[in-house]
Amino acid sequence: MKRFFNGLAILFLLGFFCAGVAPAADSPVPIAVDAAYPPYMFGAGTAKGLYPEIIRMAFSLSGVPVEVVGYPWKRALRLGQSGQAAVGGIYQNLKRQRIFVFSDPFYLETLVVCVNKGQRFPFRGIVDLEGKRVGINRGWSYGEAFDSARRKGLFHTEEATGNQANLKKLILGRLDCVVADEFSLLQILRKMDWMDEVETLDPPVAVNSVYLVVAKTCNLVPIIEQFNQGLVEMKTNGSYKRLVDRHLFEAEAKSAKDRP
Repeated sequence: MKRFFNGLAILFLLGFFCAGVAPAADSPVPIAVDAAYPPYMFGAGTAKGLYPEIIRMAFSLSGVPVEVVGYPWKRALRLGQSGQAAVGGIYQNLKRQRIFVFSDPFYLETLVVCVNKGQRFPFRGIVDLEGKRVGINRGWSYGEAFDSARRKGLFHTEEATGNQANLKKLILGRLDCVVADEFSLLQILRKMDWMDEVETLDPPVAVNSVYLVVAKTCNLVPIIEQFNQGLVEMKTNGSYKRLVDRHLFEAEAKSAKDRP
């Protein structure tokens, strides 16, 4: 019941910001993120992970209250495109550049191709995915080069709700490969005890910056500069590095220590 009323409150905020009314200073800004992309962003309702924490801290340092909420990624994008929320943890491509105002980049993801053990194929870049069944996350862009090759039909893509679902399909033989961020991939493989099932190809298929965005038609556009200011302060005072270390490197070190 509590989650239901929290959901109503969030919907009210979204409607308020979409109405073209200047928000009150103490009204939290709605920010949508992916609910199924650990360790970066995950959890329905109040979002967890590295990106939500970076966003909350950057805005806190700028004095801006925010509500960071996890949604299925396609829904998060719809909320952003309609001006009902900012969107965090998003890559840049040509289509999105026409719709959104982008913040300064706040993280860099390295995307790799993952295959079943013993099923490597020569790989130098996107062209070598020709004819492959490639697992990707539903609603995602993987950068302009990958997206363009996909539109041209160079390879066949199959969408799933997240990297874990894609990896399961790969192990079951329903895909030829999966494209995923290397750190997210590693965490899932550790968690599911799939390390001996798959391997990754070199070089990376893409290296993508991550942003916070708002629709150009939305009255939330001024928050981008406030986020950028908070991000600069985080990097100056060391809190950015501490968050990254805690969410990624310290968690991985603990996972390695706990393994038999």
